[in-house]
Amino acid sequence: MSVLFADLVGFTPFAEERDAEDVRDTLTRYFELSSDVITRYGGTVEKFIGDAVMAVWGAPVAREDDAERAVRAGLELVDAVKSLGPTIQARAGVLTGEAAVTLGATNQGMVAGDLVNTAARLQSVAPPGAVLVGETTQRAASKAIAFEEVGEQLLKGKTTPVPAWRALRVVAERGGRNRAETLEAPFVGRDDELRLLKDLFHATARERRTRLVSIVGQAGLGKSRLAWELEKYLDGLADEVARHHGRSPAYGEGITFWALAEMVRGRAGIAESDDDRTSREKLATALAGDVPDEADRGWVAPRLGALLGIEEAPTGERAELFAAWRMLFEQVAARGPAVLIFEDLQWADAGLLDFIESMLEWSRAHPILIVTLARPELLDRRPTWGAGQRSFTSLHLEPLTGAAMAQLLTGLAPGLPDTLVQRIVARAEGVPLYAVETVRMLLDDAKLVAADGGYRLVGEVERLAVPETLHALIAARLDGLDTADRRLVQDAAVLGQTFTLDGLAILSGEPAEGLEPRLQALVRKELFVLNSDPRSPERGQYGFVQSLIREVAYAALARKERLARHLATARYFEAFGQDELAGMIASHYLAASEASPRGPEAEALAARARVALRDAAERATALHSHDQALGYLEQALRTTNDPAERAALEERAAEAAQAAGKYEIAERYLNEVIAWHRQQGDRIAAARATARLGTTLIELLRLEPAIAALEGALSDLSALESDPDVASFSAQLARAYVDHDDTGPALAWADRAIAAAERLDQVPVITDALITRGSAAWSQGRPRESRALFSGALALAERHELVASELRARSWLADLESLDDPTVAQELRKAGLELARRTGDRESVSVFTFDMIWETYQSGDWDGVLATIDALEEGELVFHQQEHLNDLLALIAAYRGDTATAQERLVMGKAHLAGVTHPTHVANYRAVVAEVALAEGRFEEAYAEATAAAVASPRLAHAASRLGARAAAWLGDGEHVREALDRMVAADRRGRWFDAGRRTVRAALASLTGEREAAIAGYLDGAALWRDAGWAVELGLCQLDFTRLIGPGEPTARAAADEAREIFTRLGAAPLLARLDAALGRAP
Repeated sequence: MSVLFADLVGFTPFAEERDAEDVRDTLTRYFELSSDVITRYGGTVEKFIGDAVMAVWGAPVAREDDAERAVRAGLELVDAVKSLGPTIQARAGVLTGEAAVTLGATNQGMVAGDLVNTAARLQSVAPPGAVLVGETTQRAASKAIAFEEVGEQLLKGKTTPVPAWRALRVVAERGGRNRAETLEAPFVGRDDELRLLKDLFHATARERRTRLVSIVGQAGLGKSRLAWELEKYLDGLADEVARHHGRSPAYGEGITFWALAEMVRGRAGIAESDDDRTSREKLATALAGDVPDEADRGWVAPRLGALLGIEEAPTGERAELFAAWRMLFEQVAARGPAVLIFEDLQWADAGLLDFIESMLEWSRAHPILIVTLARPELLDRRPTWGAGQRSFTSLHLEPLTGAAMAQLLTGLAPGLPDTLVQRIVARAEGVPLYAVETVRMLLDDAKLVAADGGYRLVGEVERLAVPETLHALIAARLDGLDTADRRLVQDAAVLGQTFTLDGLAILSGEPAEGLEPRLQALVRKELFVLNSDPRSPERGQYGFVQSLIREVAYAALARKERLARHLATARYFEAFGQDELAGMIASHYLAASEASPRGPEAEALAARARVALRDAAERATALHSHDQALGYLEQALRTTNDPAERAALEERAAEAAQAAGKYEIAERYLNEVIAWHRQQGDRIAAARATARLGTTLIELLRLEPAIAALEGALSDLSALESDPDVASFSAQLARAYVDHDDTGPALAWADRAIAAAERLDQVPVITDALITRGSAAWSQGRPRESRALFSGALALAERHELVASELRARSWLADLESLDDPTVAQELRKAGLELARRTGDRESVSVFTFDMIWETYQSGDWDGVLATIDALEEGELVFHQQEHLNDLLALIAAYRGDTATAQERLVMGKAHLAGVTHPTHVANYRAVVAEVALAEGRFEEAYAEATAAAVASPRLAHAASRLGARAAAWLGDGEHVREALDRMVAADRRGRWFDAGRRTVRAALASLTGEREAAIAGYLDGAALWRDAGWAVELGLCQLDFTRLIGPGEPTARAAADEAREIFTRLGAAPLLARLDAALGRAP
């Protein structure tokens, strides 16, 4: 059993300067803090005595590491107490031994005996801020905790002195796991940052919410050390924390998802040397424990296998891969908090950065703490890193103070002359690695020797020459090695931050058995480390102590030396035959090519580099890391001037750019490809590229040139009926025509696409073409046909697991149903939103979210709309939905009398349309302008804008004409009401929404032409339709029309006015209430 006693020091003067309530509050915080710390380490609070606390480990259940946990708790407690006040400190004593235990007597003297009394006495002689322990405790905890002997202590009530040790710091994980073979430098100057990390971890666990902590700092400032201190802390906690660690290697543009794959390998216990069969078996075993649901496991497994390069990537979107990878960590976090530490993120591929950000967005309801370590270059590559994220914390590490640097030096090497310490501190400029490397240099020169758990000065150092920069210091250390060892370090630098003994043997040309003793010597010189963590996929591998050492060693290589080494390394990795290594192989061939002098050899190497880069691009594409694929292909382009090869690479680069959403880049490459094929007279190849250009232009909303490009390309490809591209391009052209509100050609091309795709069994093309055909049929006034097409497409998508098509079908079907039965539409949207969130389809989440906001708007809950908008995460609405949201806010502002905000929103909306030729988007904006003008009383403007919107877009002709008719009716202009009604009839739209609109406009026309009874009947019928469907806003406006045009003398109009008043009051629509009062003849 282990017993801890702790009390406060300096509390009395603190209390004397404050009133009783402040003192009580501080003590309460102390008791809560003590309880939290002790409980986290698996202890039991036995009792509080004044400002002292007693805790025990080993009762009622004993564990072999109880003594270590008790000391860890003591160290944590004396550190945490500093937060209570500037003068308050704690001290603690820990003893381990036998004691009498009364089970179930917590807080009632559960533990008694000499052990308890001696622990209390030991605590009483501890200096402020210190933890003293007895001999048994020190022996039990010394593998993981550093101690210094403080001699025998004379304790009150003890007849003989008690030997004691002071606990200094935690230096390893539990039981000494992963303890450094050499002396670990003191952790100085980062206490606040470490405390913040601990607090964020506990907040993550408590609130069950994902957090991202981005630690950024120059090389050598202590990012990895800070993460190591956090890992040691987490390892000591009583509750298990699922920790995962991955590093991005420094190769070219980054290796696709390498750090994430490292985490999965570590979780499954897959060694990098395991073959595919063994890896699959280990992955299956791990998933059986981590993902309990069999269906989820079956979905996750192949996608994780693709990440590890042991399975072909399943078909689908990148969002599905990300969702599967996230599910693994979410399932792990369901059992307890999980921590993911990504090192060297400045070298990560863009896809990994996207994935981390996706976790913050889509896994936010899970207790996952993500910690990233990076140099400032990360922010150059991703300036928006963390922007707008609510659960994002940025830690920018600054250089250490001079005092902290001096503490670091003297803690590592007591006895260094003050003059030398000051020279080192002045040169170091606050970079702790500089100080550590200086001590290592002294060790290399035998001026320091290990002694008594530290280093002792034995040589003359007064005239020591201290290099001016950290790079120079590291270079000087490397120059001090003998030639063979220096070459060995440089060989390792080419292999990477970590490397195997076998890999180094092949590269150096020396037998492995002869290298191992030399590597061990370099470990002792603190240039390398040996990974002994049994949980790591890199167990048994060597690595550089610090990445900067590797960079300096590599920089010292001459071009010729780099050429030979990179070539040998590329061939070494090729021999494994693993897809996962494609990016690494490509980077080495490219580096060899760049190091080669001009000539045939350089050209041959460049050709081999291009092959490897294309393979790497294929691997990135399979994992939907399209930015990464584009980067590899652009690197390949820089290695060749051959026009034919460039054209082939540009075509693939265009595909990658389009998939990555970089449409302008895709357009540029496709134009170059088209020009090349035309120059060669290859009409078919030029047509294919032109068709792809057309699909790119659709995404850029340049519909006219897109349609022209696709029409021309398909004409040239007309003879290739069995070509899969023809069916796909035909479906894209049909979609472009629908977006252009040209439904006749849309239907024709959709039919052609379906017919061709049926012959070729292209289910995805058939599904999308059915949706396009349904939207075109709807525009032509055939909603029942549309419903059947959308429903059929939805069933097909569900059967074949076509997630993107399923989401598109649900969206269209919900839009259609919303005009007849909003309840059915709501259920479709809820299911779509759930699927989109599960698969991480951000665009679909945006669509469904806005559509549900629009439903809330129409139902009359405008305060609910604003509350929902306020609760949206930054960037949750993207693409056109953000523009639609802006329009919606303009309408609410206008109807509530906030003219300035409404006009400001309209200006923003106009800016969004810059360069857009999509007729529906332009018409929608003009319709919003018209409705704002109507709300503000500018009826002529409202009619003109609504009419322009109706003419511009057949899809909006009915809704915009109804708006124009209302403006004309409020002007008393029956002729314009009639014209608007004619456009509504011509639009031939079906459904309750459209029927209610036509009835309302016909009633308005009847009232203006003296057909009073017909008008009353029309308004009553229209209002009944609006009311039954729950469309409160339209109902209120209909009843306002009724009151204005029929007059308050009619009893049914008076009832309509009452209903309108209730609705407008609930909406807060003061201008509409004023118009209602005017219609009733009331004074404003």
